[in-house]
Amino acid sequence: MLSARHSLLVAAFALLPAGGHTVGLGQSRHSSTIEEIVVVGTRTAGSATAVGADAARDELSRIPGAIGFVEAENYADDFAQSIGDTLVFTPGVFADTSAQRENRISVRGSGLNSSFERRGVSLFRDGIPITRASGSTEFQEVDPRTIQYIEVYKGANALRYGGSALGGVINMITPTGRTTPYQIEARLEGGSFDTRRGSVSIANAWDQVDVYAAYTRLTSDGFRDHSAVDSHYAFTNVGWQINDRIETRTYLTVLQDHFELAGSLSLEGALKDETRAGQPVTIGPFFPGGPVTVLDPGPIADDWDRNLDVVRLSNVTSVDLATWSINGGLWYSTRKLDHAITRFAGIIDQNEDEWGVFLRAKGSFPLHGRQAEWTVGIETNKAWNDARTWANAGGHRGALRSESEQLSWNGLAFAQIDLPITSDLNAVIGLQATRSSRENRAFFGDTSGRVINSQLNPRLGVLWSPQENVALFANINRGFEPASMADLTAGGALDFTPLKAQSAWTAEIGSRGQFGPVSWDVALYQSKIKDELLDYGVAGAFGFLSFTDNASDTLHRGIEAGLDIRLFDTTFARRGLSLLWRHIWSFNDFRFDDDPIYTDNRLAGVPLRLYVSELRLSANRGWYFSVNTRVVPEGPWVDFANTTRSPDYTLWGVTAGWDIDDGVRIFISGENITDKRYISNTGTNANQALERSRLYTPGQGRAWFGGITLRL
Repeated sequence: MLSARHSLLVAAFALLPAGGHTVGLGQSRHSSTIEEIVVVGTRTAGSATAVGADAARDELSRIPGAIGFVEAENYADDFAQSIGDTLVFTPGVFADTSAQRENRISVRGSGLNSSFERRGVSLFRDGIPITRASGSTEFQEVDPRTIQYIEVYKGANALRYGGSALGGVINMITPTGRTTPYQIEARLEGGSFDTRRGSVSIANAWDQVDVYAAYTRLTSDGFRDHSAVDSHYAFTNVGWQINDRIETRTYLTVLQDHFELAGSLSLEGALKDETRAGQPVTIGPFFPGGPVTVLDPGPIADDWDRNLDVVRLSNVTSVDLATWSINGGLWYSTRKLDHAITRFAGIIDQNEDEWGVFLRAKGSFPLHGRQAEWTVGIETNKAWNDARTWANAGGHRGALRSESEQLSWNGLAFAQIDLPITSDLNAVIGLQATRSSRENRAFFGDTSGRVINSQLNPRLGVLWSPQENVALFANINRGFEPASMADLTAGGALDFTPLKAQSAWTAEIGSRGQFGPVSWDVALYQSKIKDELLDYGVAGAFGFLSFTDNASDTLHRGIEAGLDIRLFDTTFARRGLSLLWRHIWSFNDFRFDDDPIYTDNRLAGVPLRLYVSELRLSANRGWYFSVNTRVVPEGPWVDFANTTRSPDYTLWGVTAGWDIDDGVRIFISGENITDKRYISNTGTNANQALERSRLYTPGQGRAWFGGITLRL
């Protein structure tokens, strides 16, 4: 009988001839035509500080590893509220919803159900870190309406940005006055749960200066009780071409994102009465007519919510020095969080300031008649966070529980060289050095503590292109991820715990390409992880306490496969039609490796298999209709003892759009149109997860959204 490892290898190589032009580098466009269209004189080509989508895709194709690539048109007519909604068709990415506007995004099992903010994936915008110096990420800090395209660098494939986390880097490129093909866009949307969103943007370019500015307002009552959202997002991007060799670009973000939290339910409650908020936790009466003790009044009585205000200012400057170029950047952000949750955790009150700077240079030199390319970079950032927790007294601040100053610092340096061995074979060699510090200076309550971690991370990869539009790759690398400040302090609820940094060795092989009407993107990987940061918990009928701890050795291995097929391509093309069938399949074998308690049990939080598919019919006359499905054939384990699974589910959706005039489009989307009751997100538990444990977040029921876009 084949071992699990041998089975994975056989399955992966069986897939290589068919593959998947995924929202990796292949299925990044809905169009099924193969005709090349060249447009002269538009503002979409980009510039030194803002690379256009086509140039970015070409550059990414030279990376010897799995890469995701998503253009805004892929989700333009869906009601995408957050970054997780934009990555549905990216192999290896699992995104679920834990609250309105709040996603958990896991790439190759990174940040498995991190409860205290999000980790495991570094978020960048225009090459500038959004992930905080403390190690946590607020995915709602970027509005999907202000994205031109998204690059997903899995694992150490993110070395060009100094990324080393297991999940790699998600880099979102925003529109500019030079890459936006319109000057004004206005969009109005609405739908279920009294949801309304309006957005407007302007863009223009002159000889030396270009400007892009956008504003979005979102309000919704939410699917569940006590899950309303009120979000304001303003963004400005101003570029200045000082001369032919120097260009600078400045970005400003102002965010006010406030939303209520409905809390988790028991499994039975989440499936039978999925719209309700969490109920009070009580015990007793201990004898007939005796007292009832309320341990937690619940999210409504204590007004659970998450109110985040952010101002972020950043700049990137590019200098072309003929044979090499240099990009330098700096950023500053101020962040205020007012976060009311359970009586145990209280009200989290934080005020944080952060600054950072990076310098990246790249160039080339002749080698045996070919051009070798090199990249080097350094980066550092530091944050000061005034952190307090208060008792939650009916939604109001009670007694002060803890007060501390939290200091976070990161520094890294990296170098990489791309060596052409033959005309169709390249080798990439890289090395990264990274160091981080997390310090909690307690003035009241929590214990003080400090952890310092450092590591060297090598990378070796090869890319072979045996023919045009076909590539095979392999790489091996080392990853590194220190615990976030939220992990070290349990979000402010517990004393400082000096956790170890997580490290991993990852090997990867894969292929991407296109042959006729078929395009593919397939990767097989295995990560051997030491001291993985996992969210454990103790749950029961009376509440749930979650905390982060280091596991012993763990294994993450899997297959990421994407396949696009243009059905009846020639026949449909003659009729001005195209029919694209898109498939995404992820196999996630994440488990302990001879753990003294959990032996070889699977890790909780992410399903073993995930399948996503879309069939889309488009017409040259400006309309389209699509049907999509998302299948989780067996739900993820909820506990590390592997006693309880979340239920399996299949969701169906539809989208349609029609260009009724030049620059005018109407669209509609239906989500979960069969009104399937399912679990969107679960907390993870150390041992047996009882059905009455309040770990389960119900998924959104049937919903319809529609809108109109006007462009000039």
